[in-house]
Amino acid sequence: MTANVVSPGYVAGTEFFRDRLSADRRTGLVAATALGRAGVPADVAGAVAFLASPAARHITGQVLNVNGGAHHTR
Repeated sequence: MTANVVSPGYVAGTEFFRDRLSADRRTGLVAATALGRAGVPADVAGAVAFLASPAARHITGQVLNVNGGAHHTR
């Protein structure tokens, strides 16, 4: 059995913020990424698909940050 977590950063095109995110906050979140762009649902879906695939069979107990480099981990 494996147990992993996908931890997304700001993902545009979702209903998570219910259109209550100010333009300044959105700009700040994007500026904080190393990639300089907001995530899209396909970014998160790709990470989940990988973790569910046989290629990830030896990965367990991990948090996969899908945030464009906004929050660095070791």
